[in-house]
Amino acid sequence: MPFPPLRWSLLLALLCLLAPGVSRGAGSKRFVSIPGGESMRRDAAKAFQRMHTAARRDSIALRAVSGYRSAREQRLLYRLYRQGLGPKAARPGRSNHQRGIAVDLIVGHELSPIYRWLETNACRHGFRRTVASEPWHWEYLPRATRVPAPGTNCLGEKLPPRTPPPKLASDLS
Repeated sequence: MPFPPLRWSLLLALLCLLAPGVSRGAGSKRFVSIPGGESMRRDAAKAFQRMHTAARRDSIALRAVSGYRSAREQRLLYRLYRQGLGPKAARPGRSNHQRGIAVDLIVGHELSPIYRWLETNACRHGFRRTVASEPWHWEYLPRATRVPAPGTNCLGEKLPPRTPPPKLASDLS
């Protein structure tokens, strides 16, 4: 019986933690930590932090389970995938996780509030979903990611008008 995506994400995170001698990239000035303990390339990490903050403002919790992967880690994951013991993994050298621009997030299913938020807002931060079969996989590709027109979201849908917060009784006196 196949694992649901959430279980694969957790298994992947566990494998990454247990893989001996795997460099997470955090020691390099090129890679920096993101919320959740993963790391990404510096520019992608800054964009992810902005997206994470924006999501929190909308009561959405973005949780990263995989970011930068060393070549050794990618080889391990690919070997497990080829042996039928792990989730889908790209061939070493072909994964944007190795470049530090891909992040796997806990999103649930494609109708979940987290996925819906990403679908409608991630492009504003340079992120987009690049693997059709993996709703949790998002990549930082600012030059290739279309910015929405003013007043629309990443899907081209019209944004609802912003309503000011209600006035408190103390403000009325």
